[in-house]
Amino acid sequence: MIQTKKNIYSLLFTLMGIATFAQQISTSSTNQFSFDNSLLTFNSSIDKLENDNTNSYPFDKEDSFQLDSSFYVKDSLVYPPTTKDYRKLGYNTALFAGTTVVIYGVLLLLPESVTKWDKEEMRKNGITTKWKENVKAGPVVDSDNFFFNYVTHPYAGAVYYMTARSCGFNIFESFTYSAIMSTFFWEYGVEAFAEIPSVQDLIITPIVGSAMGEGFFYAKKSILKNDSRVLNSRFLGKTSLFFMDPFNTIMDSFGYKQKIKTKLNVAPVGFNPYTKNTAWGLSFSASF
Repeated sequence: MIQTKKNIYSLLFTLMGIATFAQQISTSSTNQFSFDNSLLTFNSSIDKLENDNTNSYPFDKEDSFQLDSSFYVKDSLVYPPTTKDYRKLGYNTALFAGTTVVIYGVLLLLPESVTKWDKEEMRKNGITTKWKENVKAGPVVDSDNFFFNYVTHPYAGAVYYMTARSCGFNIFESFTYSAIMSTFFWEYGVEAFAEIPSVQDLIITPIVGSAMGEGFFYAKKSILKNDSRVLNSRFLGKTSLFFMDPFNTIMDSFGYKQKIKTKLNVAPVGFNPYTKNTAWGLSFSASF
């Protein structure tokens, strides 16, 4: 028991160090749409709107155009996203469901000494009956080995966390997503078909996993800022991105792009005291 506590504390301090170090080496930067906001003033001698910085006259006096269209962001890896992408989070959650079926099948193939699942009882009573019994009996302190409790479960929590964090959600929202997925989707969902929900897993997975996930978040920003390279290797960079954030990486590799709607207007913005004419400017808005 004492050794287990030492291992937990060591893991927590390691994760805190990773998150702190990653935050220090990465600066928060977002790619945003920008426009030259230089005032356009009317030049009466040529009947044009003039930009004092460029000396170009792109707009007639009577011109007032509006661009209203839907388009996709060219770089799908703008990171972190400036807005919450619920559509992408929904796709990722669906990927989770499919992947879980595969993971469940792999765990069924592993020996009982590793998973601690009573496969004979599962086959005898049926998985539905077994699920009801396990949910009613839990949660309990399990006897799983250290690797499953304090390595795979925190990593799973980090993946849950990154799935939401990389879709534009903040720390608290991403932690909530991780807690919901680890508690209801896995412990009281899939895994309850085989064993009683675990006290350690209910705590360790979302809490330690979210701390690890925030470290992944800053590390991912740093890697993307470095053209998806680690040690100047794109292979290592892509592999690291997949390890830290598999579902968003898969979505991005298939060309997912966030859809936004924009509007651009040229309109009077004030009065230029030097020319004593109306000052014109560009107004831009985007809805996601």
